[in-house]
Formats: sequence, C-alpha cells, structure tokens
Amino acid sequence: MKNLKFYFLFLFTFLSFCNSYSQTESYIKEYGEMADKLSFEFGIPRSIILSIAIVESGYGNSKVAKRLNNHFGIKGKNQVTWSSFKQYSSVEDSFRDFCLKMASKKFYMNLKGSDDYLLWLKKISLTGYSTKPTLWRNKIEKTILKHNLH
Repeated sequence: MKNLKFYFLFLFTFLSFCNSYSQTESYIKEYGEMADKLSFEFGIPRSIILSIAIVESGYGNSKVAKRLNNHFGIKGKNQVTWSSFKQYSSVEDSFRDFCLKMASKKFYMNLKGSDDYLLWLKKISLTGYSTKPTLWRNKIEKTILKHNLH
C-alpha cells in the first residue's frame, strides 16, 4: 500500500512537470518570434517580455489572457463588467502595449539595449508594476532561469 501511494505521488509529480514544461514550450513557440521582434524594436530583453507574459497570463491560460487578450496584467478599459484589466484586439497588441509602457518609464533610456534581465526586473518592480514587487520579481526571475530564457 505504501509503495502504491509513492507510485501515484511520483506519477502525479511527473505528469505535472511534463504538463508545465509542454505549456511553456508551447507558449514560447507561439509567442517567441513576436517577443524577438519587439525586443529588437524596443531594446527590451526577450527574457523580460516572455517571462512577464508567462507569469501574468499563466502561459496564456488565464481568464484575462483568453477573454481580453491581455498577457501582462495591465489595467485599463474593456467591454466587460467582471474585470478591471485592459482589453486588446489581439495578443500582439498586448505585447506591443507592454513594450510601449516600458519605453515610457524613466529608467528605459538607461537600460534600452541591455540584456541585464536582473536590472530590468529591479527597475520594473520599482515602478509599481506589481503590488508585491519582491515576490513578483522573484517569480519572474525563477521563470527566466527555469525555462532558460536568458
């Protein structure tokens, strides 16, 4: 009986890991090229764009990502009553708006073109992007490292 419990626990853990890995690979495959294009255009590291989108949208599976095309948790106007998050016509519009928001920050000109994702995370977290900046920054950093986005 004890071995059976261990087997099911192992199987559950393994399947959860595989699902998480495939979700990430699928997300990166679908949006990686767009992130590359925007990274080149705006000078924001691909790792920053993709990792924030992955965390904020739950690999594109969150209600806000699916119904509002919002992959960055950006607040704003929409056509629904259940959300305070901004609605976009497309996922690409969401990615572009994120980059435009970053380009409007005071730190942007000093970091533009830099691949130092830790410095980008530090500066973004200081802007109030998240209500829990330290926790948020750690989560984004772990996502970058876990999925080798740097």
